[in-house]
Amino acid sequence: MKKVFLIFCISLLMPVLTVSAKNVSFKDVSEKAGVAFKGNGKGVAVADYNNDGYLDILISNKGGGLRLYKNNGNGTFTDVTVEVGLDDAGYCLGAVFGDIDNDGWVDLYVPKGGVYEIETNRLFKNVNGKFVDITEKAGVAGIVDGKPAFSYGAAMADYDKDGFLDIYVANYGPGTRNILYRNNGNGTFTDVTDKAGVANRGWSWSATWADVNGDGYPDLYVCNGRYPAGEPNRLYINKGNGTFEDLAVKAGVADEGWTLGAAFADVNNDGYLDLYTSNYIGDNNLYINDGKGNFKKVTSNIKGAPKDHWGKGPSFGDVNNDGWLDLYEGDCKLANQLYINKGNGKFENIAQSVPVIKCETVRTKGTVFADFNNDGQLDLYVVNWGAANKLFLNEAKNSDWLEIKLVGNGKSNKDAIGAKIYVYDKKGKLMGFREVVTASGFCSQPPKVQHFGLSAKDTYDVKVIFPSGKEVVKKDVKTAQILTISE
Repeated sequence: MKKVFLIFCISLLMPVLTVSAKNVSFKDVSEKAGVAFKGNGKGVAVADYNNDGYLDILISNKGGGLRLYKNNGNGTFTDVTVEVGLDDAGYCLGAVFGDIDNDGWVDLYVPKGGVYEIETNRLFKNVNGKFVDITEKAGVAGIVDGKPAFSYGAAMADYDKDGFLDIYVANYGPGTRNILYRNNGNGTFTDVTDKAGVANRGWSWSATWADVNGDGYPDLYVCNGRYPAGEPNRLYINKGNGTFEDLAVKAGVADEGWTLGAAFADVNNDGYLDLYTSNYIGDNNLYINDGKGNFKKVTSNIKGAPKDHWGKGPSFGDVNNDGWLDLYEGDCKLANQLYINKGNGKFENIAQSVPVIKCETVRTKGTVFADFNNDGQLDLYVVNWGAANKLFLNEAKNSDWLEIKLVGNGKSNKDAIGAKIYVYDKKGKLMGFREVVTASGFCSQPPKVQHFGLSAKDTYDVKVIFPSGKEVVKKDVKTAQILTISE
């Protein structure tokens, strides 16, 4: 794969605020990059919608329409919302990209909610970079009991491993339920919620898929809560026969802190997905997975967490390329936090030393780490409510990184959603583990390209397990490249 080394040219054009701490340095380039959108932002979805090799940005907006920004590859973005046919998509909450028909172009599902009345959701097919509304034919308008539900978020995964991405919709409000749409493989979907056992008749804010017990089937975590108190979150374990069982209490993750966003990541490099919940009431919580889908709360391992907060938009990413996943917490009350993973099971808040990323006095919603300029350093995009969104450029310059893009070409979905990536050193030690997902945090979607911080002094072995179960191994892989691996 051709190596790409570009920096944002705008950093050369004008002085901008730069601060650093412990090898972490970010620069606010929002205005010059053209993505300082000011609205009632909710979430952000990152994907390469036009297949040009650069990650684009879609902003969910509660009031006014969504925004799609095309990455120009030179440090700037262009608003192409009208050009690509999304100008009538309107009010939007947690939108999600996913290739529903395996044609190599990511399609877009838009949960609508509503401004004055509840609106039906929309599904847009991506036709060579243009979006066409196929909602009616597909049957995914978000109808519950004969009327539109207030849909807050959505997540895609191939829960039945038939090679096509299915859609789970998180609905909010009294008397409603969530929806699981099974992809029939012919452009249509079937509501299988009741049959699957994932209705979750609560007030849901978001949901994310993750294989928490390592059996090869994606499980489902649903974030619940309503004022003035929370509701237990749900962990639906995939039984592999089209049905699920809620084992949140048994697994130790029935968090009742009014969870708005949750993120799975392997924070201790043991090959298992751990969980962080971002809560409106009480502590935000960190849970460590024992490898069998049972979790232990270790919230005390996060040092410097504020007591007065409204947690909302968590994102994991290795911001300093030291091999350990760090955590950014988008707070909706005081200021955002950046927790550096110290590699010993503990996190340290360094936000005070990197104030540019705090967004103080601003209500942050969705957040995402992504390498927008293909230089191997994770940048950060932050969605704010009633204030300008922020793009923070990671200023580090090193070769201590590897990025991996997967392509499903066999029995797996084209996006390889649900695939697992393991990176080992030459002694066989696990250096990092990732699972490809479509939703994480609050109303947000991380890129499907997976980033690893790795020392450039060594080479590594990469093992990929695709959703079909097929394994692909690459030996003696060098750092500082974007590596594509096909099924």
